[in-house]
Amino acid sequence: MTQAEAIAERLSELQANVLAPLVLGGPLRPVRPFGVRLALLLGDGAPAIDRDLGSRIDLVRVRVARLIAPIDVLPGLAAAEWALLAALNDLLQLTNHELAGVLTRSRYPRLLASVRDLCELVPAPVDVGAALSRHATFARVLDCFRTDALVAWWTGRASFRGQRPPARLLRWRQLRGVQVDTRRVGLADMGHDVPGLAPPDFAEALSLWMTRTPLTDLATAARKDPPFAWSASTLAVVATPPGRSLAYRVLLRQPHDLAVAALARAAREVPPRFGQARVLAESFASEVAAGIKLLDERSAAG
Repeated sequence: MTQAEAIAERLSELQANVLAPLVLGGPLRPVRPFGVRLALLLGDGAPAIDRDLGSRIDLVRVRVARLIAPIDVLPGLAAAEWALLAALNDLLQLTNHELAGVLTRSRYPRLLASVRDLCELVPAPVDVGAALSRHATFARVLDCFRTDALVAWWTGRASFRGQRPPARLLRWRQLRGVQVDTRRVGLADMGHDVPGLAPPDFAEALSLWMTRTPLTDLATAARKDPPFAWSASTLAVVATPPGRSLAYRVLLRQPHDLAVAALARAAREVPPRFGQARVLAESFASEVAAGIKLLDERSAAG
């Protein structure tokens, strides 16, 4: 198999198992980790992807973008977006307890370092249009969750992360006193209990990944974890009038009090040595707070 064929094959896997469910809905099935080098080459294989599936994905991406901008078409995924999809895939693989065994746990720190390196190498959007395109692809990323199950019976118990319990454990429920408890684990919480990694390591990598799609970062600013923080890419968006307008619109779609509080806190956390950045963050936070207050007052009055 040639390199081009190998890239096309991996790209098709990524499209079907990660991109399509992320945009269209359905279960994500992370594929083999990509690493930095391969992730940055994925854009070369774009002509080989499933065009019918790609059209359905692009249709939904346009619908997402139209929630905040009056557009009728978006460009196809650029190389940077394919690289970000690969980084997301590898980030999800960090939570896979079957990725490594007792003697190969060093794979987790190596993969984490790879995700960080890849995110650092993915360029920020070149303009507001590119930022909107990325958001249309990744808008639902923090909606991702894993379903864990705890099966208990009269002689023991077993836990399953993101996997269905085997049928043999569920047989003769009444006789064996079988109980099944399930819970959803959001993306931000998936980094717990990963061998060789501390939860803050995973949260830091997720935060870094979010900065590569700045409108999505702003569109989820009211989240609890990982907390929103201003970055060069999000500041670049609000530094221009069109970007400021889009950022304001995505913030309006969140709980108003939480969005205002998150922006104010994040502005205070910008180091004083970055004077211009802090002024920009504070002015935008104040502008959003004033605009939301006015909207809420009008809503209450009318």
